Amino acid sequence: MVGVVGAKDLPAEPSEQEFRLGLRSGIILCNVLNKVYSGAVPKVVESPCDSALVLDGAALSAFQYFENVRNFLVAVQEMGIPTFEASDLEQGGKSG
Repeated sequence: MVGVVGAKDLPAEPSEQEFRLGLRSGIILCNVLNKVYSGAVPKVVESPCDSALVLDGAALSAFQYFENVRNFLVAVQEMGIPTFEASDLEQGGKSG
């Protein structure tokens, strides 16, 4: 399912580190949520070009990255689903 929602460059079986880095831009998070709950995240800032998603998130500006993650977290919170801190994507979270 990962490839279906915008992680074209992630390996078929990504390591925890590769997957976490792939989540940093927020694109995967937003697209997965929109697949499960259509329209849950009304605005997803995609990569500025059709080139592959850069695993370190460099393809998006810091503002775009935070906008996607913020939009995802707001949508999840409005649904009453437990959330996490945006910094968890950077640090690997409290529980790997």
